[in-house]
Amino acid sequence: MLDRPSIQPGESLAASGRGCQPGRLVTLTSDGSEVGSALTDSSGAFTAPVEFTRIEAGRHTVVAECGVRLTGAVDQVVTRSSGGQTGTLVILVFFVLAGSTVIRFR
Repeated sequence: MLDRPSIQPGESLAASGRGCQPGRLVTLTSDGSEVGSALTDSSGAFTAPVEFTRIEAGRHTVVAECGVRLTGAVDQVVTRSSGGQTGTLVILVFFVLAGSTVIRFR
């Protein structure tokens, strides 16, 4: 189980599960890359941080291997800013107004 349904780049994510053998190494993978690992406790449960090495928007399946195969999914959300277009628009309007003022007083 993953502790949240979606993350943005840099946010923490933790995976937890149970049903493994006690003292066993759990390896977490996503899209063929290792994203975490942990040791199970005396009851066969584990909690491990998940760290993606690539930032790719979309749904990612995280697989925990410990003798049994446990899976969970998380959406990686990437946002972008559109604030740069506002500044460009202000400069464009300024030059249009300045140009029309120059033409008007000639």
